Amino acid sequence: MDVKFFLAGLFLTFVCGAWYFDPERTKAVSPPALTDSPGFSLLTWNVGYFDDELDSRAHSEDLSHIASVISGAGVDCINLQEIADSNQVSTLKGLLGARYPYDAMGKGSRTDRYVVTLSRLPFENETLTPSLVGRDSVAVRFDVSSPPLSITVVNCHADAFNSRRRRLLANYLIDWEDRAEGKKNVLLAGDFNLDLTPIESSDLFTDDKKNDSEAYSLLLRRFRDLGGQAGPTSIFNRRIDYLFLASENLETVEVRVIQGKVVGRMDHLPLLGRFKVK
Repeated sequence: MDVKFFLAGLFLTFVCGAWYFDPERTKAVSPPALTDSPGFSLLTWNVGYFDDELDSRAHSEDLSHIASVISGAGVDCINLQEIADSNQVSTLKGLLGARYPYDAMGKGSRTDRYVVTLSRLPFENETLTPSLVGRDSVAVRFDVSSPPLSITVVNCHADAFNSRRRRLLANYLIDWEDRAEGKKNVLLAGDFNLDLTPIESSDLFTDDKKNDSEAYSLLLRRFRDLGGQAGPTSIFNRRIDYLFLASENLETVEVRVIQGKVVGRMDHLPLLGRFKVK
């Protein structure tokens, strides 16, 4: 009888030991991966048309498609350019449900189209109005992670047909960043229309290499260009949409162009960026 008890006890010891050292069990209780760290994500997209004859601003019949792309991206902040009016913003927010309840928009004195920022996070916003540029930019500031980290995103749309104004916008953004006390984590997002490798035979856009290269160099004094390896952002094989970052607290996880999402006569592709807090 004692032998039977001894053997039964030995069997239970083996079973408990196997359960305790089971690799799948050990994996289940391991610490979360780095990708679970607090982060921030955004998308920028010029949703207008390339069309000299029709209205080149965003078309209302495309809003359902735009909402679908936004929902699929699942980011915190959406930066749109070439929205036609506030009605389109209301329609887009309705299509998105309650996912992006916060919005800000700006236009300017020399344009008939808006830059619009939608967010799932509450923010403080500021409209930047460079008078010589004639196009407003919208700056929104978020607090993310714990303890809170302040991030400012500036939604920009530079003039496609005037390279001098593109350079003036770059100058303005550098001066603004100098004056922006407490804004240590800044992302510039949007259609900057800086074509550093222009098509010589094309008369579709201004082709002033000097102004564009100077504007780009100015921005690189303070910001890092995050999309250099992401590829073209236009159906014409041009990289004219950018994400610029000035931050010691954000680490880039991913920057990519989302392919296959244009409809109608859209000519820009969405550009997506994901970041984690260091």
